[in-house]
Amino acid sequence: MKFDLHVHTEHSKDSESSVDDVIEMAIKIGLDGLAFLDHNNMNAYHEADPSELIIVPAEEVSTPEGHVGALGMERSIGRQPDVRTAIMMIKDQGGLPVALHPYRFWSGIGEKEVRANDFAALEGHNARTCLKENRKAQSLAKVLGLPIIGGSDAHTVEQVGSAYTVVKDVSSWRQLLDEIRSGRTTVGGTHRSRTDTARYVKKAVSEWVGRGFKRM
Repeated sequence: MKFDLHVHTEHSKDSESSVDDVIEMAIKIGLDGLAFLDHNNMNAYHEADPSELIIVPAEEVSTPEGHVGALGMERSIGRQPDVRTAIMMIKDQGGLPVALHPYRFWSGIGEKEVRANDFAALEGHNARTCLKENRKAQSLAKVLGLPIIGGSDAHTVEQVGSAYTVVKDVSSWRQLLDEIRSGRTTVGGTHRSRTDTARYVKKAVSEWVGRGFKRM
């Protein structure tokens, strides 16, 4: 089964994709499920119809050090003051804290934070991250013995499913998380091209300045 475990919707300031359009695209391309990782909220999860796909209750948590994926949440925890607190609050709900795109300059946690904190998994394939950084992420996960997941980090409907996580047959998001915890995952998809990297840097710098030099 194939899951895109990192998708943004209009509930993130940097995306205009509706929840319905994302789900329609996911079904069209043959995905079995999604995790909406909107920034610091779970609105998309509550809006989505879970009868069409397996939808993981999740969000992307902002910290000063970078972004933490929160999979399997009962409720949103929003922005947090540091990585350690975010991980603690995710685990308090029985959730899975994931180090997202760890080597991305603008929003990645960074290797030091990954090594210093008790993450349950690492995003080893992100379609909006270049091949070199994805390879480094997978190597780090292997060294630390962390399960890996993949996701598109889609900010447009067209990007949905461009990277993904593959697991054996599951019938619920809870079973999916069990597979991740056990390390029974593979990842695949595309990587960010050089041209897209140039566009991304320009966009990221502009947004960073607009936020007053703060992480999203």
